[in-house]
Amino acid sequence: MIKHANFNTLLMRVHAQLASKGFRTHATNFDRRPLIRIANSLGGPQMKLIHWKRLVELGRIPHSNENHTVEAITGIDTYSAPQVEIIMVSHRWLKPSLDQITSHPDLPDNRKAKAINEFSNWRRQWVLSKHGFLPEIYYWIDFSCIDQNDTTTAVPLLPIWVACCERFLRIDTDDYDSRAWCRLEPLLSYMFSFADHHLSIDLSYKSNWPELGYETRLPILNPIDAVTTLFEDRQLISSLTTLATTTEPASSSHSAVCLGGTTVKCFKL
Repeated sequence: MIKHANFNTLLMRVHAQLASKGFRTHATNFDRRPLIRIANSLGGPQMKLIHWKRLVELGRIPHSNENHTVEAITGIDTYSAPQVEIIMVSHRWLKPSLDQITSHPDLPDNRKAKAINEFSNWRRQWVLSKHGFLPEIYYWIDFSCIDQNDTTTAVPLLPIWVACCERFLRIDTDDYDSRAWCRLEPLLSYMFSFADHHLSIDLSYKSNWPELGYETRLPILNPIDAVTTLFEDRQLISSLTTLATTTEPASSSHSAVCLGGTTVKCFKL
């Protein structure tokens, strides 16, 4: 487990990068590798991703110990940056528990994994229709891409990892907005991602291409007021919320955030 001083040091390094002019240059580039290299150089865990085909093959969301992820740079290099899209998945764990062994993001019927796989089908068809090619999608999913035996070492990197992802996918549940991590991730995306919108599906989602869903606006809520399963998470979330609300947004189209007042465009599929 990382010591608290090291957590603070890593968080300060992340903050320095997010506040730099160089970050804004990298954050608006379709090639995410320069930004990922910066994230990987800060002294924490290396960024990992899971390929959409692996999720289809497994039919479930794998644990980090199963090693179904790849190093982010390696994954992009496999197909070349113009062919790759990186999507962060923000979701409420469906089996939260104080017991790490029994805690799991999905239910036994793997309905969340199925919804993500359906979204992959839809998204690839959308990109083909708009840009003329089928993208190789990589997902950042916490359960798979963060070492679940040592999650604290990865937490300070969450803001810059969000920035490394091109798109942000919310998996909505009735209690999504009541959870602190589910409030924090949209906040980080609004502040540090170059994408001007979020995408949203629910657990029953089925690909309905060429349906495009509908556009709405969702509020950026205060993570500190929300619910956590682990009490110790509250200090981590507070530190990241402070970082986000005291840093200039990466996108020139975004104004300083007002928690509970600022909204983000979202397409609900």
